[in-house]
Amino acid sequence: MEERNRKWEIIFVISLTLVLIGLVVVCIYFYKMYTSGNEYDDLKNKVTTSQITYTGNPSDNDSPDAPLDNIAPDTVKKNNGINFTELWKINKDLYAWIKVPNTMIDYPIAQYLGDDDTYYLQHNMYKESAFAGCIYTEKANRQDFSDRNTVLYGHNMLNGSMFRDLHNFQEKSFFDNNPYIYVYTPERTLTYEIFSAYAYDDRHLLSSFNYEDDNVWKEYLDYAKKPVNSVVGYNSRKVDVTTSDRIITLSTCLGSSGSLRYLVQGVLIKDEPAE
Repeated sequence: MEERNRKWEIIFVISLTLVLIGLVVVCIYFYKMYTSGNEYDDLKNKVTTSQITYTGNPSDNDSPDAPLDNIAPDTVKKNNGINFTELWKINKDLYAWIKVPNTMIDYPIAQYLGDDDTYYLQHNMYKESAFAGCIYTEKANRQDFSDRNTVLYGHNMLNGSMFRDLHNFQEKSFFDNNPYIYVYTPERTLTYEIFSAYAYDDRHLLSSFNYEDDNVWKEYLDYAKKPVNSVVGYNSRKVDVTTSDRIITLSTCLGSSGSLRYLVQGVLIKDEPAE
């Protein structure tokens, strides 16, 4: 009997140890999920002299929370105060900057020049292993945003960082009041007007469609403007998007589903030299 009790004590101790280890692993995981990405806050202070500013008086409501749907894109400061020279001292893979007003999306954009296109899924702008990774594009897209569809990827982080705030566009009021995406490069300032936000499957967008084929491109745009099969519904804006246009696609995960993505898409409406 004593030997049997001894065995049960050993089993209990082993089981308890495994449970505690599991709890520690889970706690570490969620801690990293909630804290990863915070390093970008310091980066903004180092390489930007200002946040997006407006030089005009776009509406009668001067509140910083006023809807942005009446803000003309030409009132936006053209270079957003980004010092790309300082940015490149950190990492030469950082080639542009994205800003979506009224969200936390205010980050550099990376493109890894090595063999692994998904490198920045698990590495931050310092090339350190990190849950939050980095906002990035793949080499299939040119860095001057001249492709018909430029796809940017970012994690759906629990702490609200990276592309988490894309899900704000699921709310119609937010979608209606926040129509613009801004992309800054050393030479250009690009303004996109958001025309659609919806859930899509996890196919690789850049290799699943022949964007050089005008018929394929038109069919793709027709669906993107009215994605009726979106599992969470969709929001769209009446914007003229044709086969001669260039668009940007921001892609992130949809909840815990590994087979769905949430896409926010905008059409280029202004391309001007940076000041």
